[in-house]
Amino acid sequence: MRPRVAGSLVAVLLALGASPASGIESAAPAVTPPACSPAGAPVELSGSAVQGDAKTYRVLPVEVAAGTTRIEVGYSWADVSPLPSTPLTQSVLDLGLWDADGYRSVDGFRGWSGSRQGKVADGQDPVFVQADVAERGYRPGSIEAGTWWVELGVAAVAPGGLTYEVVVTCSAPATGPAPDADPVDPSHVADPDPDWYAGDFHMHGFHSSPSAPPFDDGDPSDVDSFVDFARAAGLDFLPITDYVTTQHHDELGSVQRANPDLLVWPGREIITYYGHATTFGESPSVVDYRHGFEDVTLGAIQAATLEDGALFGVAHPTIFPGPLFQNFCRGCEFTLGSDIDWGLVDTIEVLTGGILVDDTALGGPGVGVQIQNPFVESAIDLWEARLLAGDRITAVSGSDDKAGPDLGATATQVFAEELSRPALIEAVRSGRAYVQARGVADSPMLDLVASDPEGNTVGMGDTLDSDRATIDVTIRGGDGQFLRITRDGDIVGLVPIASDDFTHRIDASTVEGSGPLGTFWRVDTLDAQSLTTIANPVFLLPTGRADEPSPSGSAAPPASSPSAPADLPVPDADRRLPATGGPSLAVVTLLAIVAALASVRVAKREGRSTR
Repeated sequence: MRPRVAGSLVAVLLALGASPASGIESAAPAVTPPACSPAGAPVELSGSAVQGDAKTYRVLPVEVAAGTTRIEVGYSWADVSPLPSTPLTQSVLDLGLWDADGYRSVDGFRGWSGSRQGKVADGQDPVFVQADVAERGYRPGSIEAGTWWVELGVAAVAPGGLTYEVVVTCSAPATGPAPDADPVDPSHVADPDPDWYAGDFHMHGFHSSPSAPPFDDGDPSDVDSFVDFARAAGLDFLPITDYVTTQHHDELGSVQRANPDLLVWPGREIITYYGHATTFGESPSVVDYRHGFEDVTLGAIQAATLEDGALFGVAHPTIFPGPLFQNFCRGCEFTLGSDIDWGLVDTIEVLTGGILVDDTALGGPGVGVQIQNPFVESAIDLWEARLLAGDRITAVSGSDDKAGPDLGATATQVFAEELSRPALIEAVRSGRAYVQARGVADSPMLDLVASDPEGNTVGMGDTLDSDRATIDVTIRGGDGQFLRITRDGDIVGLVPIASDDFTHRIDASTVEGSGPLGTFWRVDTLDAQSLTTIANPVFLLPTGRADEPSPSGSAAPPASSPSAPADLPVPDADRRLPATGGPSLAVVTLLAIVAALASVRVAKREGRSTR
């Protein structure tokens, strides 16, 4: 059955248990906020938290005086423990800022930097906002007098608890006017022809990393290094999913104009402590991310995002699962399956980062073997379980790169009628896509056409109203690899790819027990190390079959937990790659842990956090 390079690792970690979403948290108590003015001393705020406070938010009010033109916020925290902190037990606080329009208002949101910036005890500068400029991740604009709110996200708390200090400084330097918004033209057509177009569905730019290069230096004719990296990776469209903020939505017009042959597609990554989501397209009605705070839910964020016309996706759903990794990668595992409408999810990330993991590249002990990303097969399992349940979701991939060099380490090919945002949205929602696990240059090219006995034909993502069909698969650049054929998630064929221009015909039919979408057939390619492509399916659904969708629009109710969807028909778990002499479970487990620890060391060495 389907290969399970590291499925046992994920199963073991999941068995440890995952934290469910917390209950609703109340707002800050009604107190008189401390005054902050250019003539006064900085405001100092302090407090503490215990482990039970993890995955909650605090909003700390500060009364900003008239005449203030700049606000700076620096903070620090320390574990309360006799033992040294480790990446798996560390405390982490995230930082955000809301202005006098309120901490629940779209207009009040001034920015979020997670745990990357403003840590003054670590030698970082405070974050700041003023009329004409702001720190990465924050929005410039005039400083209005009134109650502002410093937001602390209590992401993780060490066993002994933590203490924190926040310093807010108000000053009155001369500033220029607020910058004019320069958004991307959402109707821009980068290429008018129907074709396969490559994109990276999870990549970060200037506002997600203290070390990322700016989009430009003020001259729109300059091509910044971010675009250079994307071009080098062979990408055609750039969904820029910066963390939480929407500031880049107002800044990328010049980048699009300077690069008319690429499609710039602003989005954002919604960071919750119970899972991350990605959106593709501007969402002016929603900036929130604080699932569990007061009455904020990811389901409401999803609905508002879709109402604004953006796509909504689930990011890296099974990565770093369970309590073992919850302090290291806060909220990276997606555990909000019962809080969203799966029938309205557009994409799911089945591969995040490179397909191959090398511990030496991450500063590990030198086990000296590359293995398949430990979390890709569990993500595919979740996706296929949702398909079986009737949720038509398109599988994509993303590098999750934050500085540029690894943009396009994995890519998703989308067949669109033209290279424009409306055409890509239609193609993605139709499932006309496949993942190139090793990027554009190093992965095979893949296509398929399914035909029924009457001569009707469809491609990836489409449905044939027939109980049988032939599926003709074309693979280029895959000589020496294998074609893996699956039906409803179970392997039914493994075919050697004997040339660089290879075709194979599959005789497909429906089977009893398929889900509301019909029997789905998929193909992937793989070699001795890993998957190299992951394709979206075609569906066979005989005419006249009646399946009533649920009221939410999904053909089945949401699962209680997507990481362990007990109410879903999960594909056979006993699947294996062809024997390749790959590493044992112990090595896979060691590499996963080493990778986690080493990435923290690398991030600290480069002066940036892991988020």
